[in-house]
Amino acid sequence: MNMISIDRRLASLGAAVVSMLGPIGADAQVKANAADAADLPIAFIWMTVANSADAIPGGDGRVFNSFNQPSVNGSGLVVLRGRSKGGGATSGGDSGQPLRGIYSRQMASTAGPLTLVFDTKTVVPGANNVQYQNSLGTLTEFPAFPRIGIDNATMVTRGQSKPVYEYQTGVDPVTGLPITTRIGTSGVYAMRLGERVAAMSQLGVVPGFEHYSVPGATPGIKFDQFPGAPAIAATNTVVFKGNYTDAVSKTGIFFRMFNPSGLPSKTQVVAGSDTLIPGQGAGGTTRFGSTAPPSAVGSDVVFLGLDNEAAPTLGGIYRAPLATNPALRTLVSIGGQVPGESSGVGFTRLGEALSFDGRFVSFWGAWGSEVRTLTLICPTDGQAAVIDYCNLTYPNGYVVDVPVHQGFFVHDLKAGKTSPVVKTGGEYLDFMYWTFSGRPPGVGDSDSEDFEEPRWRSAAFAATYTTSGKAQVAFKGRKQTLIDGIYLTVAPASPAVYRTVIETTSGATLIDPAAPAEAAITTVGLERDGLRNGWLAIAASMLDPISGASWAGVYVTRTAK
Repeated sequence: MNMISIDRRLASLGAAVVSMLGPIGADAQVKANAADAADLPIAFIWMTVANSADAIPGGDGRVFNSFNQPSVNGSGLVVLRGRSKGGGATSGGDSGQPLRGIYSRQMASTAGPLTLVFDTKTVVPGANNVQYQNSLGTLTEFPAFPRIGIDNATMVTRGQSKPVYEYQTGVDPVTGLPITTRIGTSGVYAMRLGERVAAMSQLGVVPGFEHYSVPGATPGIKFDQFPGAPAIAATNTVVFKGNYTDAVSKTGIFFRMFNPSGLPSKTQVVAGSDTLIPGQGAGGTTRFGSTAPPSAVGSDVVFLGLDNEAAPTLGGIYRAPLATNPALRTLVSIGGQVPGESSGVGFTRLGEALSFDGRFVSFWGAWGSEVRTLTLICPTDGQAAVIDYCNLTYPNGYVVDVPVHQGFFVHDLKAGKTSPVVKTGGEYLDFMYWTFSGRPPGVGDSDSEDFEEPRWRSAAFAATYTTSGKAQVAFKGRKQTLIDGIYLTVAPASPAVYRTVIETTSGATLIDPAAPAEAAITTVGLERDGLRNGWLAIAASMLDPISGASWAGVYVTRTAK
């Protein structure tokens, strides 16, 4: 009996949402890890947050077409980014363009309704005085996955828009008329206590909005962009990566408290291009040349900072309190000993996607000089303009070298120790995943000053939370069989016990009974805030290879008993 037939049979028994465990090894291994295995579920029971059959809240009759990786808080509140196909609008004079937005749903106890957080019809929160077709400027895109506080319901997203603020910069000496300019095409926006808030903005150059200026830079310097996904620390504190220009291009990790009913709070800097990299020894003068989007809990932030992103020789993963230019505590460093490897074997690369729950930090790392050469082929599914740009630029594919020796690790802030979670070799081949993304020239909103041409990007995905004094870790990996999946384990543990959460090629109804009966799972997605307090939230896409019917959704399961 094939896998899909098994799934259909499970569905007929009312158990289609139960994903059974993969092999856990010999009896000796299980006995040796009884305590760790006790912290892992025997089966995964899935609940659908949203799928291709769901009407988009406020979407004029559209349904979801695709999803990105979701985030979840410790109470089971899920926040996700979803998209419709073009056309399909039934009311309101809509242009028929694809609708993109951020949505949420409470999954604890009795699941609540899908709720709109932001979409491309939402007026940009905060200072906004520019009219477009008899309406104030709206958000046009959400370039990163949304995030949510670990122990609160504040949701935050990066958002793009047309310029939203017009102000006077001078007076024409000939005509005496005011000279004006428009600004503000990118920001960080939060949903807090039911209110949409501009948590961070590009308006730092505008008189009266100095609280958005780059701290420590020449007065009045604004941020150019907020790359990646910003994080929520406390209920009203956003922590983010910011890029800016102060004679030269610079970067850093910043934070800002926002309170719509109080006085504006100034933006503050944790570390950046003017910060000396710790651990250089006497006389060292190298400063951070690259930073990555941070993770934060409470009053603490963790982030990756390097001297050179492409070929790092200094830097690492750091923890700091949310304060102006605080002392940085080094957790893991480039060149630092790789746990479980021979003495003197150090990390050569560290991943930027850090998952942090207040005690454990999970991260990806690589070591050694051995590589595998891959030829990346342009995508066939997604935005047509991006696909066309890829095929035009890389008609024969794009060649990359992938480190052979790589893995996931956790650092315990309480014990001050780094432990391995999983490494390549044996069952696993790779933990790096590649996407081709960006905005092709001449495509999109010509009024926007923010532009980055499409390129190939790599990422590794893991999420963690503390249970019974250890780290429960979910990670995405590729096996030697070229099957991708999401797997669950506990660290530190030796030997480790791994559970298969979900894998590609499995029947779609294993995770979603509403999916096409003969469809198989083709992709799975996990992000750094996808595992919290025993809630695991993922995205998945499915396809029926015969009929061509596709399906997608966001799903949650429990990893705690």
